[in-house]
Amino acid sequence: MTTTRGSSRGFSRRSVLLGAGAVMATAGCNLVGGGGDDPTDAGSTSGGEDGGLSGEITVALVPDPPGASEFYRAQFDLFQEANPGVTVNIIENPSDQQLNALELMFQQGEGPDVMRVQGAAALTRFYDRGWVAPLDDLVTDDFTARFPEGSLEPTSSGLHREGKLVSIPLVWGDWGYTHLWLYNTDILAENGYDAPPETWEEMVEMATTITENGGGSVFGVAPVSVPYFVEVTQPFAQRPGVNLTTGEPDLANPNAVAAVEVWRQLQANGVNMPGWESWDGGRPFTEFAAGRLAMYPSATWHVAEIRKLAPDIGLGIASMPLPDSGRVAFAARSAAHQPIWSMSAESANADLALAAMDFLGSVDFYKAYYEEFGSFTASQVAWEDQAQENEDQAGILAVAATDIRTVPNPELLAQGAEAFWADAGGNADLDYKNAYLESIVSNVDYEPLAAAIDTQVEALIVQYEAENADLRSQLTFADWDPLEDYTA
Repeated sequence: MTTTRGSSRGFSRRSVLLGAGAVMATAGCNLVGGGGDDPTDAGSTSGGEDGGLSGEITVALVPDPPGASEFYRAQFDLFQEANPGVTVNIIENPSDQQLNALELMFQQGEGPDVMRVQGAAALTRFYDRGWVAPLDDLVTDDFTARFPEGSLEPTSSGLHREGKLVSIPLVWGDWGYTHLWLYNTDILAENGYDAPPETWEEMVEMATTITENGGGSVFGVAPVSVPYFVEVTQPFAQRPGVNLTTGEPDLANPNAVAAVEVWRQLQANGVNMPGWESWDGGRPFTEFAAGRLAMYPSATWHVAEIRKLAPDIGLGIASMPLPDSGRVAFAARSAAHQPIWSMSAESANADLALAAMDFLGSVDFYKAYYEEFGSFTASQVAWEDQAQENEDQAGILAVAATDIRTVPNPELLAQGAEAFWADAGGNADLDYKNAYLESIVSNVDYEPLAAAIDTQVEALIVQYEAENADLRSQLTFADWDPLEDYTA
């Protein structure tokens, strides 16, 4: 059955199986995530003649990534097969229309029972309007065990509002905060190196040598993701640039200035690959896959894109090089998960909607998603053994396990700083990316550019202090060691 934009449909009970769906259907596992051996036991709390679930619900989702329409159809077929009295209707909206479409549905009194409400800001908005239901009835030992230890803590999960679980994640986890140093093992070997750089000094020496030996066809490095490189020098997320150990704007701190200076000198010396400043998002991994770029700081998803373009390339995955004086901070885990799925507070069939939420948060569903799309999911136990057999995925997980620490997140701690943090964090004028680009490309000092942003952040703090005199203290976690996980 074809999906049309904004249309609703019921799923047939065809046994259409994708990914791990075949395993789920034949292994007698519990499709709703409880502990029973019989799939029909799962979530059987009300309804049909056999005591199982019965009724009809609507699920509003986004058909993303490509192939998701068919995947969700197959998965909800399995859910219906496990609960013969159930009908699941699906509404699909494009990603850029989903939230507006959901808001209109609720305003018209026709909100879906289960919906994709992606992102912290959207979840907060829907929660504040009373549209999402608490999911605390799901939080059993079995449910908690599906996710990394401690990741469902209310003050850091990213899924809670006012202490209540109101969302279930999909593909988010530590790998979302993991930033990699990718390197071409063959290019390094050709230049006399058998390992990636561990320090800035080693990186500069290696990049310079490779560019000099490359004769204009191979370059040592490109500064395409400087924030990833800088994050080891300062204990906060890049925006709004508040040092969470002091409560003061601190983008212009000496460590961060030194990090940008590394790239400015490489640019001035002709070491960086030319034209990097105008590249689109796919150009770095395209140049790397073509063998023209030896090393660069990268997001995790580039690894799969490189493999698509050059399956046999000598791809090395390492941690970001550190300052010669040592690490000051780690990549910041500001929330353990990104919210995706929520349940309507207005559902006419709350038991069934809750069972569907449990299904979307089940180990079997996460495993099926991983096998279909190759994406890590929030339930690491669902796929970790398989991932360790894949050299690239194992490399990503190894970096994630060592390079990330939990930081205080004022937007989640519900102490009064939420409005300021959301405002400042969403203000593009306070993003230091433009400052480092100007410094590197125009060969000008970074410090005054960063200091100008710090001044703007300070002005915003003062503005918010007019209504919240305690804001500064709410941004200060003096007892937190940035080299350790923050615990509320």
